[in-house]
Amino acid sequence: MTTSKPILVLPGSRRTGAISGRVLAATVARLQDQQVAVDVVQAGDLTAPLYDGDIEQNEGVPAPIIELNRRMDDARALVVVSPEYNGLFPPLLKNTLDWMSRTASDQPGIKVFRGKPVLLIGSSPGANGGLRALPHLRAQMANLGMHVYGPQLAVGQANKKIDEQGQVTDDDLAQRLDNLVAGFVEFAQRLSG
Repeated sequence: MTTSKPILVLPGSRRTGAISGRVLAATVARLQDQQVAVDVVQAGDLTAPLYDGDIEQNEGVPAPIIELNRRMDDARALVVVSPEYNGLFPPLLKNTLDWMSRTASDQPGIKVFRGKPVLLIGSSPGANGGLRALPHLRAQMANLGMHVYGPQLAVGQANKKIDEQGQVTDDDLAQRLDNLVAGFVEFAQRLSG
C-alpha cells in the first residue's frame, strides 16, 4: 500500500547524463517496488545562486528553495543520491542544503530536516563509488538533525553496472540495492509512523 507522505529523492548533480542519475533511477524504481510514494527532485529544481547572506537579506530565499522546503516538509523521509567530487559531495548539493536550512518568514528552514530519516547513496565511475564523500554527507545530514540510516551504498563503476535507463545490469548490485532500499523503508516507517 502506498503511503500518503512521500519519500523525497534528492540528486547531487544536475548534469545531463550524470552517472548518479542512473543510480537515482534504479533507487526510485526500488522505492516504488516497496509501494511507497516517491517525490523525485528534478535537476531543474536545483537553481539557487551560490549562498550569500547579502542575497538572502536583499532578495530573500529563492523561490525554488522555498518550494523544495515545502516538499521536504511534506516528506516522511529523504534519499540522497550523490556523485563524489574530489573526495567530497558536490557543491550543488551543499549549496542546496545551505539554502534550505535558512529560516525566513516564508520558509521553516532547518526544521524541515529534524527527526526525519535519510538514506545516503554515492556513485562514481571509479572503483570506490563515491565512498569518500559519504562520511562528509553523513555528517552534514546529522548536523541538520536527521536520523541517518546506518547502512549506505557506494556504487563503484556505476556506468558499467547500471544502464542509461536506470536498469541494474549487475546481479550483486541489484541485490544490494534491493536490500538497502527495503531496509530503509522499514526504518523510515518505524521512525515516522
